[in-house]
Amino acid sequence: MIKIKQRGAAETVSKSMKALGLHMDMKTNIKLMKDVLEEMRLHDLKTSYEPMKRFFERAVSLPQSFRPLFQNIKQALIKKHPAILEFAEKALEEKWFSQSEDIIKSAHVAFVLEAMTAAMANSNTFSVEVMDHLREKEREIGIDVKHLLKSIWRNWPMSGNFFATAKAVSLDPAMSYFGLRRDLDGAPVSKKNVKKLYKDGKISYLEYKFLLPVCKKGACHCSDWLRMNIYEAGVTEYNNGFKSNAVSAHALSEDIKKNCHREVFKSVSVMPESSHNSFYTSLVQGKNSFPTIALGDDWVALYETWNMAFILGELDNLHYLFPKLLIPSVLDAKSENFLGVRIISLWLSINNTLFIRLDGKEKVKGPRKRRSMAQAWGEINKKYAFQLAEKHLQEDSSVLKESFRKRFAWPFYNLIKLILRFLF
Repeated sequence: MIKIKQRGAAETVSKSMKALGLHMDMKTNIKLMKDVLEEMRLHDLKTSYEPMKRFFERAVSLPQSFRPLFQNIKQALIKKHPAILEFAEKALEEKWFSQSEDIIKSAHVAFVLEAMTAAMANSNTFSVEVMDHLREKEREIGIDVKHLLKSIWRNWPMSGNFFATAKAVSLDPAMSYFGLRRDLDGAPVSKKNVKKLYKDGKISYLEYKFLLPVCKKGACHCSDWLRMNIYEAGVTEYNNGFKSNAVSAHALSEDIKKNCHREVFKSVSVMPESSHNSFYTSLVQGKNSFPTIALGDDWVALYETWNMAFILGELDNLHYLFPKLLIPSVLDAKSENFLGVRIISLWLSINNTLFIRLDGKEKVKGPRKRRSMAQAWGEINKKYAFQLAEKHLQEDSSVLKESFRKRFAWPFYNLIKLILRFLF
């Protein structure tokens, strides 16, 4: 993987922050923090988890320093994410970065999202409290995981994005799956027990499929759901003209297909690798079982930069969506913990965007030159996709290009095949 010199990387981050109107000595605005918590439907969350009780009390009563958050993000970018820094250098050169109220709000969203993601990763009790709370909020706007297709059909027109609505609904089973496995301390779930839960109406069909043991000897289908998630986004951007970035989606998916990454539940504390913040240590209260998947640093770094370029090119309300990738718990996660924290932050963020859209608020459209920005970012990412393929798939760029051409010749057909294999 291409490395950027430490001094140059630090300077790139500092210049980028300045261009965006951010600085290390910033503090939260109490009114804005209250607005963000209300939009995220967290203002009335009741929790027994003391670290988050204290977090919410302080957040709405005293300005909080952004320095620990920003410092952790900066260190993670410098140590782990050369492609993101390469894009930042391009953006500074083209003067694409600018200050706005949405950037400041996004920093407040990140402040809350980081605390929520870290706490849910380290406490299944808190995670269950949040899931129960937000699922009730989901039901109030017509989203019910037990009625998947009905929920998608009802909310798609209001949300304005089919895939965002489907993803919000389909992520709930993944959250349920992790919750049950954590309760069992990672012990296997038997086929008999899963079928009984489904038959008794206690879990939805998608939850049934997530819980059903599917990693069979001689064939790895255990990460099909992850491949679907990536490939769905890749198809979307391919059809919308972002073909270079779709190459990264293909490389990530092919790595999962050819290198079987099976999950293992471990007793761990889940923290950003470079952080020494007392907030994270306060979250550790006894044994914590968490899903780990050995995806590797190169895969994680490519996923981060690919997904950032994807949401820049494809989605609105970036002030709520970019933080899910930039918070330290995700950006600086130990690679084996990445997928678990990524699912938590994504679930929270997708729900956030649905809530604000269904509140009737105007979309935040993002930068004026976002398409040019996303195209340039995709070209950068493609180089790193070729590196991943060469290192982990033993394929040079010509081989990856050919497999990409074949798969995306019939993108929706191949996506449906993958979905049907997972469902049936």
